[in-house]
Amino acid sequence: MEPSYNREQKRGQDCYRAKEYKEALRCFDAVIARCDDPPLSVLDNRAATYTKLEEFSKALADGRQMIQIGRAEVKGYLRTGQILQLMGKDKTALGIYEYGLKNVPRTNEDVKLLQGMHDKLARKCSASGSAAAPKIIDPLKALPMELAQMVLQNLSFRTIVSLLRVSKQWKAILESIPALWRHLDLSRTRKNVRFSAIKACVIRSRGTLTHATLSHYDSINSDALTYIASRCKRLEYLELRTGISNESLLRATTMASGLKILILLSGHEVSLDTVTQLLAQSKSLEHAEFYIRTHGHAAKWEGNLSKLRVLKLHAAKDSRGSLRLELDDLFTKAPHLHTLSLQTRTSTSPRIASDYSSLTSLRSLSLTDVDIATFPCLPPSLQSLTLVNAWGIGSRSDVADAYMARNDFSALTSLTVSAARFLRPVAVAALVGSGRNKLQKLDLRDFDTSMGIATLISEGHLAEVTELRLSNADVSDDLASLVARCCPKLSGFDASYNMKLTGVGVKALVLKEGGIKRLNLDHCVGVGSDAVEYARGKGVVVQFTFPDNVKSGKRVRLG
Repeated sequence: MEPSYNREQKRGQDCYRAKEYKEALRCFDAVIARCDDPPLSVLDNRAATYTKLEEFSKALADGRQMIQIGRAEVKGYLRTGQILQLMGKDKTALGIYEYGLKNVPRTNEDVKLLQGMHDKLARKCSASGSAAAPKIIDPLKALPMELAQMVLQNLSFRTIVSLLRVSKQWKAILESIPALWRHLDLSRTRKNVRFSAIKACVIRSRGTLTHATLSHYDSINSDALTYIASRCKRLEYLELRTGISNESLLRATTMASGLKILILLSGHEVSLDTVTQLLAQSKSLEHAEFYIRTHGHAAKWEGNLSKLRVLKLHAAKDSRGSLRLELDDLFTKAPHLHTLSLQTRTSTSPRIASDYSSLTSLRSLSLTDVDIATFPCLPPSLQSLTLVNAWGIGSRSDVADAYMARNDFSALTSLTVSAARFLRPVAVAALVGSGRNKLQKLDLRDFDTSMGIATLISEGHLAEVTELRLSNADVSDDLASLVARCCPKLSGFDASYNMKLTGVGVKALVLKEGGIKRLNLDHCVGVGSDAVEYARGKGVVVQFTFPDNVKSGKRVRLG
């Protein structure tokens, strides 16, 4: 806020203390009128002034706006609750305090004040109503409509639909609020949804629907998608979890001129040709995810894809043909990608490109079940790298090392390497070590830790790591103790499916400096239930399942 605004607000506060409430109100009105986003403190000052002038409805409006702007802040709930109490609406105020306690983080120092106000009012309400039986209150009648709408907007779409059956009055109120119907989410439906039900939701939104997730609706009524696209000009998010004809999909995306996010999950596989057509005709698309049926045809990328930022291409599970992505051509058409995920799945697919350096904005790259000639050439902007079942990498170690050496990993904060058949552990160690100690998340599941990882940890290359996954990676008590000593910022450790780990290693992790918050010990046959209970007793969240056919691990003195 500008200095002049600060002076005006301070003058208003001085007038308030001098009980010159009308002048104080004029000052606060002036500050708010000149701010696009009024600060909470000014709204709080004006609400207090309205309260002194006994203009409670205006004070309540400011309190409501404070909650909307700072949902995680205490001020709005305290001010709104205080106003409601002055209006004699103690139970409504109690509801506001309870709503605040759900939204304000426990780390907020002022949450104790909110808790205190809640407990004090709860005791008052309990004492005043102790002689009478509890009375059922309709929240849509007890709460001001603005506050009721705020609560309703935090409910899931499925819950809102269920509430239509409460009563005719509820149904009329819910159908009169377009904001409740802007996110059409059918992802949790168990049965087919009729076209008439989808049409009703669009009508309730007054054509302002922006998000649509479609699943389990009758394929005979596939024109539902066309109806949504033609009636809802603000549609910007579309997710399909069920089959629909490619013709209907192409026609709908042509109508949805403002579509920014398109996600087709595994229930709706499309051909590579359809993918290229969808991207070419959706001019505003920024995020796209597809599951592709492979037929061996090469991709023909067309149009201007400069707005595309996120692209995820996955071969369908039953794919047998090859997936020819022609990535060099794609990178030319979509130079501003910052997230790229590729999964070709079939070994018959041709090797994908190894050079991603032209994508100068790329921050996240995931290569899964792909055949790539050697370690990829990456841009220095890369922050997250995932290599899972990457065939071919390291088949010629000298070439892989040369490619790796020319990369700049200084921005890398997250690394996942799993089942990279030919990538040598020593090469991964070099990759991790080159991150200049910025690495925060490291996943080396199904990896041989015997070659260089212990040295890597002891030399401090993982000093900044907060999440470490060494699932099925021969983690011993010695390695666990080394992790505890050399990874001071570690808060989560996945050691699942390791046969050598016992309670000794678990105790070392629990007692590490700074503590640890999460442990995954699933199927660690050497770890006994006493070690798990010990960790949980120290406040650690432990995930632990034990094979029924294996006896408990050896007992270790943990006290």
